[in-house]
Amino acid sequence: MTLIDAPAVRADRGAGPSGHDSGVRDVVLGGRYRLGAPLGGGSEAYVNEALDLRTGTSVAVKIFRTRGGAPFDREMATHSRLRHRNIVRVIGSGGQGDGSKELPDDQDWGRNYLVMDLVEGRDLRSLLRHAPASEHQTVAWMTGIARALTYLHRRGIVHNDIKPGNILVDFAADPGGPGIAKLTDFGIAIKGRQEAPKSSSGTPHYLSPEEVRGGESTSASDIYSLGLVALECLTGTKAFPGAPLESMVARTLGEPRIPGTVRRRWSMVLHAMTDPVPAGRPSASQVVGMLRRLSW
Repeated sequence: MTLIDAPAVRADRGAGPSGHDSGVRDVVLGGRYRLGAPLGGGSEAYVNEALDLRTGTSVAVKIFRTRGGAPFDREMATHSRLRHRNIVRVIGSGGQGDGSKELPDDQDWGRNYLVMDLVEGRDLRSLLRHAPASEHQTVAWMTGIARALTYLHRRGIVHNDIKPGNILVDFAADPGGPGIAKLTDFGIAIKGRQEAPKSSSGTPHYLSPEEVRGGESTSASDIYSLGLVALECLTGTKAFPGAPLESMVARTLGEPRIPGTVRRRWSMVLHAMTDPVPAGRPSASQVVGMLRRLSW
């Protein structure tokens, strides 16, 4: 069965701020992390800002909704060991029976959680909602994510869900500059021969053609998705708009349309990244070089 045949499409993992704020503020997880304002949420987890009572610093806490440990274990196995400038860092974790105050009964949260650095900035989706990015910003952000993908792919990891909502731009770490792009959410990442959860394939508007057809997600699939994100940065609109099913069908019928307002040098890079044939796409390290030349 291809994804087009599937009766339902997975919800956007990076959906906006959760409505689960009421009743969870001031909950202390593990006797250490006091929950504050919600930062976002999706089908598997919610992310809240929190105060680390031991250090006095603010962090981000990702709390998994399911009581079972599979999604948590999966992300722990991949994300917690990654150390790269362009990947949000996991700095702690906790789970069932760690002494946390019980979350309210009317909340469907689980108590397995990851603690991550709090990025002082915004996700790329919210930034593009107001206006397209400049070429300078796009080069800087996409180069950063391409470097993160180079790091991941060399370790046999496919992120499997590259999209604006999973890219955070840290402005505080780059005062006066475009900000440092950081990749997050490894909930459906694939490592080695590990398969992605059967119910989770990437987000519909950013899937590669081979994924839409039910094929394997590979490092080339990440490159295709990043190409769509780069095009969206430059234009301010999705390359394949419309309802999820309509968007996925369009992916199988042709390449994304690159408007004439996009410079030819950019068009060449975007065409290469979104080649319909996975083998025709550049590697992540090659993308870094291509983007670097665009800034000359």
